[in-house]
Amino acid sequence: MSGWNISKANYPGADLTAANLRGVQALDANFDSVQAVGADLRVSDFSGASFSDAILIGSRLQGASFNGSKMSGVVLTGADVSDGKFIGATLTAAQMQSATIHNADFSAANMVLAELNAADLTGSVFDNAIMTNVDLTGANVTAVSFRDARLAGAVLDAAIGIESANFEGACASEASSIPAGLELPDCGDQP
Repeated sequence: MSGWNISKANYPGADLTAANLRGVQALDANFDSVQAVGADLRVSDFSGASFSDAILIGSRLQGASFNGSKMSGVVLTGADVSDGKFIGATLTAAQMQSATIHNADFSAANMVLAELNAADLTGSVFDNAIMTNVDLTGANVTAVSFRDARLAGAVLDAAIGIESANFEGACASEASSIPAGLELPDCGDQP
């Protein structure tokens, strides 16, 4: 299916293990609950698509666009989503442990309860993202932008490279685990 236009197609529950979806255009397509372990989705456009509860373990998503996509419960453990675009995407309870996420854009994404432990987020952008109760234990946040992000309940105290991350305008909560030296205002005090 490499290079195909499959916009608005329906593939719920499909087995796309090791599938080649490189360069496809799949705007507003339905991939809910697909099994796509090891799939190649590089440089594809999945804007507005739905990947709720999809299993994409070890998949390659470099340079792909998921702007405005619905990805609640997606499993991207060990996947490579470098240079991906997830602007305004819903990634609640997403599992992205040990994923490679270099220079990706998650601006305004809803990432409540996302698991990003041990993920390499180097150079990525989470500006205006809702990151309530996100687990960043052992994540590499070198040169990451969390400008105006809501980090209430987030676990950041064991993140790597935190001194180079940008937290301008970000907020946290009493339940947040933040490293010594990083002070963030309480989200309850933010407009």
